[in-house]
Formats: sequence, structure tokens, C-alpha cells
Amino acid sequence: MMNSLTVKLSFKLLEGTFNKRMNRFLAEIELNNNRKVLAHLPNSGRMLTVLSPGCEAYVKTENAPNRKTKYTMFAVKRENLPIIVDTRFANKVVKMLIDRSLFPPLRKYRVLKENTLKNNSRIDFLLGRNGQRFYLEVKSVSYVINGVAMFPDAPTMRGRKHVETLIKCLREGSNAGILFAVQRPDAEKLRPCHEIDPKFSQLIAKAMGEGMKIFTQTLIFEPTNTVRIVFSKPKFSYN
Repeated sequence: MMNSLTVKLSFKLLEGTFNKRMNRFLAEIELNNNRKVLAHLPNSGRMLTVLSPGCEAYVKTENAPNRKTKYTMFAVKRENLPIIVDTRFANKVVKMLIDRSLFPPLRKYRVLKENTLKNNSRIDFLLGRNGQRFYLEVKSVSYVINGVAMFPDAPTMRGRKHVETLIKCLREGSNAGILFAVQRPDAEKLRPCHEIDPKFSQLIAKAMGEGMKIFTQTLIFEPTNTVRIVFSKPKFSYN
């Protein structure tokens, strides 16, 4: 069974230095031409083990109209460790893998719908196979301490609602699961972050007891244009 796959990015990245986080979704970057720019930071987490003033930053240029910023942060290098900060990238990777039948645990499924509304909650993917339905939520993980990846890094009402919805899906006869996509290479273990959001952890335990599946994969950014996907890593453990 294939345990890793390398993909080439479909966009070019500019290199620079991360200066500071202006707010949850905005960062100041100094590009290598010494020009300071504002970049959208598509990550609402605290990112305490990710962002550090002076670390290398990788941004992509955006040409969409009506944007407040011309750039989007994709990744950083903190103490030479590459970390993808764009939480949306994990979903794009999952869709690509399922569309190409390359995601080992769900190889025979196909995407029926993205961002599907279920019980007043949005679940990332509705998958189908021979009449069976599988609701899949993707969680991007960048919080790692001493080789242990943890989710979430801030209390998440939205995340709790997702798990509650997946439990309802299971009780209605559908299959359901969460994929934790760790966006850095230094994690050997992954667990719910009981310390930060004990309610989320309790819901994960409840959902697993109802039959919810847990998947993991690691996304390793290899500057400046490739990402290596490692399946079933890190190892998930509730405690």
C-alpha cells in the first residue's frame, strides 16, 4: 500500500519574512525585495508554535477582485521547520486524493458534495459508494509540542458542532469520520487537546464510541513548490 505521495503546487510562491500578526486573519510580511506587504492569513488558530517574528514566510499572489490584500500566506519556516499555515490547503489535498482514488482508507468513494449542509452545520465532504454515504470533516493541525500534535489550539465551538453533527449522521445510518491533517513534519502522535477544549475531546470520545472513524495524514511543505503527503501519520491516540 502506498504510504506517501508528492504533489507539485499549482501556484508560485514568493519568499519573505514574517514580521507580525496584525489580527486573526492578517499578517505583515517583508518580501525579499525589502517591500512590506499585508497578507491574508487563512488560519484562525492561536498558532503559538507556528508564527515567530523573523521566520521565513511563503506567500502567493492573488488576482481576485475586491480583495483587501494582494497576498495570501501559505507557509512559514520556523527554526528550519516547514509549516503550512493555510488551513484550506488540507481540504484541497483531500479532494484531489479522493477524486483520483489515492486516499487509502476511502479509495472507493467519490465526492458527491463539498461543504454540505447537515443539521444546520457545514461538513466538508459528502462521499458516496454504492449507495453508502460517508460524511468527512477535515481538521488542519499545526499545534505541535515535543512531537505531539494536538487539536484544537483554541476553544472551538464550530469544531464541537461538527462532531455533534457527525454523531447524528452515524445514528441516521450513514458513515462518518474526521481527517486530521497535520501540516508540519515533526509530529509522531496526535491527540485531542484536552487542556484547551475538554468539551471537544469528550465529543470525540463519544463519536468514536458511536463508530466514527479517525484518519490522519501529514503534509510536508518542501520549498518552494512541492508538498509530500504521508498517509496514516502521525498515530492517533485519544490520551
